[in-house]
Amino acid sequence: MLQESDELLFWVEECLVQEIRIVPGWLVARLTVVLRQAHPELPGRLGRERRPEQVMEIIYDAQSALMEQACRSRGPGEVIPLFARARERMLREATATL
Repeated sequence: MLQESDELLFWVEECLVQEIRIVPGWLVARLTVVLRQAHPELPGRLGRERRPEQVMEIIYDAQSALMEQACRSRGPGEVIPLFARARERMLREATATL
C-alpha cells in the first residue's frame, strides 16, 4: 500500500504542476481504497475535497499510518550473536571454575 500511495502522490503532484485545480475522479477512486487501508477515518476526511494541496496532506497522513502498520507488523528482528564461540567458551570457563 505504501508503494500505491507514493504513486498516487505523484499523480496529485502532477495535478499541481499541470495547474489542474481538481483531482480527477479516477484518481480519487484509487485514493479512497488506499485511505481506507491506512485508517478508517481518512476517507471521511477526504469527503468531497478535490483540491490537490489538501488531498496531498491527506495522503501524507495515510502514508504515516501505513508506515506505522508496516513497522508493527514486522515485530522485532532475530538477534544474531556475533561472537557465539567466544561466549560459549566464556560460559564453559565460568562453569568450570565453580
